[in-house]
Amino acid sequence: MVQKITPDSKLVVAKMLPDGCIDHSSIQPLEQWQRGPRSFDLMRHGYGHELLGILTEDLGLVSVDEDGLLRSKIIIVTSEEEVTGAIMRILGKIAEALIVRSCHADIYANRRWGQIARRGTVPHYTLDQYLAVGTGLEMTRLNNFQKYRPNDPQRDVVWIHCRNKRRELQTLVGGRPAGYSAGLQLKVSMNGFQYIYRTDIRRAKYEVPLVYFDLCNDYYQLANAIYREDRELVVGVDLVRGKDVDPALHDRLCSYWWLVERLVRGHMTTDQLLADELLSDAYKKDLLEDMGSQIITI
Repeated sequence: MVQKITPDSKLVVAKMLPDGCIDHSSIQPLEQWQRGPRSFDLMRHGYGHELLGILTEDLGLVSVDEDGLLRSKIIIVTSEEEVTGAIMRILGKIAEALIVRSCHADIYANRRWGQIARRGTVPHYTLDQYLAVGTGLEMTRLNNFQKYRPNDPQRDVVWIHCRNKRRELQTLVGGRPAGYSAGLQLKVSMNGFQYIYRTDIRRAKYEVPLVYFDLCNDYYQLANAIYREDRELVVGVDLVRGKDVDPALHDRLCSYWWLVERLVRGHMTTDQLLADELLSDAYKKDLLEDMGSQIITI
């Protein structure tokens, strides 16, 4: 049966049960979901497993010992200023992992992000020859160590040739290679003026594009403020809004913000990212198997 939408109807976010029905206890109005805080139960149900995978596989912030216990390297902080900074740093790395994952899974995403990284005009098929690599990710340290540069202030993501890993994608100037590597610098924040404009962007040389995920929708105010001071800035080229490139990725970061905040404040453990105990046990088992440990099920 199709339910008729009336002027009094409200859009909501809710959890769907295995039988296809809506879990009415999980319902949150869409407007409240968008403005925050988002329902913890919904976020954990929709994003907890993926976030735990990123923290483990991509960031190396979570591991499992041979007793099957998750060990977290996330430092718990208390002061508000330290909390915000810690969330931003983790979310920046998560954005790096999400972009790399997206590029590996979708050639069109790879073309789009690669185009932005090299300042190209169109997402060209030649970018299919290049593989996105996160310079600060754990997977890069393990598989492409020569590209592992976690302290690189400019390039969070670079592209290497599939057949020649030493060859990196080049930035274009006037349609021709400029002689230096393309890449993306990533920033995530709920207050771009305080945590980005006053520190990073005003001193930036725009060697590579800076992609800003503005979780509080302040991108255009930030871009206008920078442009008034530096007319060499090209909005949409030197400074790019992540939400305009991939709205779904932006929305995931919005949900991750609330989960990461709980982890950083110590209000939640990494185990609690998985709501189902059986799912948690299966996840730990998979991790141990990946580590090469022998599992005995009793």
